[in-house]
Amino acid sequence: IRPPNLYRLKIDLPLGRPAVSCTILPGGISVSSALVTQTGDKEFVVVGGYQCDNQKRMFCNTITLEDNNIEIGERETPDWTPDIKHCKIWFGSDMGNGAILLGIPGDNRQLISDANYFYILKCGGTREDEEETAQTCSQTSTEDPGDSTPFEDSEEFCFSAEANSFDDDDIDTYNEDDEEDES
Repeated sequence: IRPPNLYRLKIDLPLGRPAVSCTILPGGISVSSALVTQTGDKEFVVVGGYQCDNQKRMFCNTITLEDNNIEIGERETPDWTPDIKHCKIWFGSDMGNGAILLGIPGDNRQLISDANYFYILKCGGTREDEEETAQTCSQTSTEDPGDSTPFEDSEEFCFSAEANSFDDDDIDTYNEDDEEDES
């Protein structure tokens, strides 16, 4: 079982050497690989994760940050689908605005062994009076993985940025002539 410790790190950056202090706070939750989404200015929701190496954590918690206090409370757990309850692994990511993308392997139910099922878990946060947790499920991908173009190791992508965050001098444009002939 994972230790339920919270650590508060304080880093002071004076003109000399930085000073780092660490305090162990009581009252944490025992979890690893959980998904976290922000639902308010000082409120976060922790979904899933693992309690130990092979035991999924089927609970949700709300974390509220105040000045020098962290409050962790239980939150209503979604009505998990049987597929989510019984799968051995799950994965996902924060989508922002209180939403989490949750994926589970499709196992052998499909002809394509690499198929996954994806769910969007909405944890509220879009409106202050909305506290409901909802799930929606997508269809599995039936696209043949051999038809998709793989990314090359050297390719870089910028997924989000403000339009004014780049100066014209800083932009490195892609030039096909820079690539070596790999044939």
